[in-house]
Amino acid sequence: MAIAVIDEDKLADGYTAYKNAIDALDKRAQTLDSQVPAREYLSDAEGKAFDALIVVAGPSAAQNAQLQTLIKSGLDKRATYMGLIGKANKTPKDLADIKALQDQAAKNGPLLRAVSESLLASIRKQQDDTDKLYTSRADAAIATMAAEKKLSVVMRKKALVWSLPAIDVTDDVLKRLNSAK
Repeated sequence: MAIAVIDEDKLADGYTAYKNAIDALDKRAQTLDSQVPAREYLSDAEGKAFDALIVVAGPSAAQNAQLQTLIKSGLDKRATYMGLIGKANKTPKDLADIKALQDQAAKNGPLLRAVSESLLASIRKQQDDTDKLYTSRADAAIATMAAEKKLSVVMRKKALVWSLPAIDVTDDVLKRLNSAK
């Protein structure tokens, strides 16, 4: 009975397509994390447009330009608010502007949370789908490798107390996965 081991950590770290997919998801999550706060001070119309555009995974150039304009508007309004509340001597106009911005932020609070939660759920689902896709590809590559090498069992390396290095098939599986297109 021929037995081999697979180092799952090394497999995950060395599986280029999987790593690239996870890196792209991480980058998208970080981008969203920096963009979502702009929603806080947007007007109702701006907020509606923002909500529609922020969820687009592969926006067109026009959509991206519109989203960037909305983000700039929201961040500019945030900066205005921060500047106004930091003023020592506020004019009646300053106070009215502060109140208007606070009211808009309070109105947008539940909408901002809803958008954030929706985006987080979407990223989590994409992560789960990505994990499933690449795990199934890795499982298929391991099964093919096991059949070719006439292996009876392929075990997780972490589950073993001791094994011969010669029966570790991780590098062979990685070569197969990384050469597949």
